[in-house]
Amino acid sequence: MLKDEGERLRMILLLRHGETKLNVQGRLQGRSQAALTAAGRSFAQETARVISREVGDGDCAVFTSPLTRALETTEIILAELSGVRKTVTDERISEIDFGTWDGLTYDEIDAEWPGARDGGLPGEWYFNAPGGEGFDAFQFRLARFMEDVTKDPNEHKIIVSHGLAGRVLRGIHADLSKPDIMSLPVPSRAFFILQTDGGIQEVAVE
Repeated sequence: MLKDEGERLRMILLLRHGETKLNVQGRLQGRSQAALTAAGRSFAQETARVISREVGDGDCAVFTSPLTRALETTEIILAELSGVRKTVTDERISEIDFGTWDGLTYDEIDAEWPGARDGGLPGEWYFNAPGGEGFDAFQFRLARFMEDVTKDPNEHKIIVSHGLAGRVLRGIHADLSKPDIMSLPVPSRAFFILQTDGGIQEVAVE
């Protein structure tokens, strides 16, 4: 728990959706629609219990990506929380659009586009997908979301998003450079508290 109510009133929690079948298959999900696995639903329930201890009975707004895996995770989170004042589905926190690469494995990309994932910054190849979304456009829509979501300091915010989108959201919050953003870890069993001083606290879900 945070130390005092003044801090708790400004708590922003950033979550990634639970595991999906495409995760298990090692496929890029992007804008693909994929349901949670049993393990993904279990993780969402465990995450919800940890979040409930963090936010208590305070007023809470939940913001979710419209993609199936995020909506399912949100539904599970909501079932565990009291004090949710509103739930907002926001297209701006959808995962990056991988264009032609949506749903493909790394091996399938390498076979069809040899060398496409080579060179550059760590993870930079994500933004080079044919017909996909570039880094600047991706960061811009996420930054506009963050501007809006931080306007009301008097409620908890829970953001249910995705792996790469969550990485960039953390980078925006902490004012990181592109190389530092792309170097951020994406743990499978944790969520993040975005602190008022720009810090980021990782919370493990056991």
